[in-house]
Amino acid sequence: MELTSVADPVAAKSEINIINCDDAKKEEKDAAPQEEKEPGTIILFWLCCVSALEGMDTQLVPACQFALQRDLGLQLGHFAVLTTVQMVLTNLAAPFWGILADRGTLRKKTILMLGAIGEGVAITIFAFVPNFWVMMLLRGMSGFFLASLRPVCNGLIADLTSDNKRGKIFGRVQSALLVGMFCSLLIAGNVANTYAGDIPGWRFLFAGGGAVAFIVALGLGGFLAEPHHQLDESAKVKGCAAVRTELCTVLSFLRIPTFCVMIMQGVFGTIPWSVMGNNLLFFKFCGLADWQASILAAEGTVAGVFGNSIGGMIADALARRFGYHGRPLSAQITVAIGIPMVFLQFYGIPPGEGTFGVYFALIAAFGLLGSWAQSGTNFPILSDIVPASDRSKVMAWECAMENSLANAIGPSMVSTLAFAFGYKFGAEEMSGQSLSSARALGQAMAATICIPWVITLAAYTLLHWSYPRDMRRLRAKQAAAEAAKEEQAV
Repeated sequence: MELTSVADPVAAKSEINIINCDDAKKEEKDAAPQEEKEPGTIILFWLCCVSALEGMDTQLVPACQFALQRDLGLQLGHFAVLTTVQMVLTNLAAPFWGILADRGTLRKKTILMLGAIGEGVAITIFAFVPNFWVMMLLRGMSGFFLASLRPVCNGLIADLTSDNKRGKIFGRVQSALLVGMFCSLLIAGNVANTYAGDIPGWRFLFAGGGAVAFIVALGLGGFLAEPHHQLDESAKVKGCAAVRTELCTVLSFLRIPTFCVMIMQGVFGTIPWSVMGNNLLFFKFCGLADWQASILAAEGTVAGVFGNSIGGMIADALARRFGYHGRPLSAQITVAIGIPMVFLQFYGIPPGEGTFGVYFALIAAFGLLGSWAQSGTNFPILSDIVPASDRSKVMAWECAMENSLANAIGPSMVSTLAFAFGYKFGAEEMSGQSLSSARALGQAMAATICIPWVITLAAYTLLHWSYPRDMRRLRAKQAAAEAAKEEQAV
């Protein structure tokens, strides 16, 4: 049964559910040729800075878990609450920012600046908080402003980049996010647990993070040149009619099978990433030195920088070779490689028996080979399946829908499983090493990561059916609209 109302250009023939590679490639070639384009160096640099700022924030709290448990008496469940509150606000706010961008209510440059400034204020105040409740409010504030960064940034990339280069550009910007994560982890892992006089190092980290956010906001204001954005007729609608228009737009997204598949893979694919911040705590309980744990926790992001760039280019190459089947194939390959590597890291190698070198090799391989999906498949496909005027919105709604569930499930799931398996934070854990807690946390991490990724792998398989069909319908709809305009002109 069809889930969209867009006309099918081959309706005269019997519909088949699977489009072979040759058909998909032929349809892609038959589409109107596009001028090759990509963002200029200055624009790309500042978009990368925005992405790096988001990456920095994602690791600040996880990298300070040991220090916050020691200094403020927080428990593992508290960190799950902080993550959930931030993600709930992020997911609620993302469509709001996306709609402002696509309707032209605010310039995209202005939205990015507001997001960076708000993030700077939130994490600067976090450096001075006395208790958990204030922390919770500030993480919510941080989530609200961070929500403006990714959908608007991705919308700009899609507007500035031709189809056959999107994997490469998304890969570079996603790599910048990982650079931000790497710097945050590497610095925090070595500073958070120290003291400068009576002041704990984690407070300096958050104050420094706020300063970085303000610098990014100033740079965006001074150097980011925003291109012309294509608006459709719905942007002229105001008031209650505008609300109805946006609700209809969301419903139209849900009638696109590929969008629904992307939400399905997104929910289960994001659950593992929402708990990856526990790496540092796991390695510390395994008995590794602070500098070793910091390197291992940060290493994945460094390898991911190269992995995202490589994955974007591989997906572009597969798309040229196999048409609309190329990007789903790239995602299947990377998820299938990543599952056994993560299983070995957290469960296959018993805590206390794994050496620094073994963990280093596993994490490097995972970063290079298991991180292709976002840059090479997810963002390019979302950019393809809707008109240019809806790109920021579709990114925002997809992220909101998938992250709402993933971040509600992931941190709570790993916390619940860890305690069920015997995790605790007592005198032994405060000393640094606890193989029993490491074992419990590792088992919880393995279950929370590997099981959802098996479902994600199945979801990417569905794209071989939905993506070619949806692109065929979109091309037909666009061709019909162009023909109608020409008739009106005559």
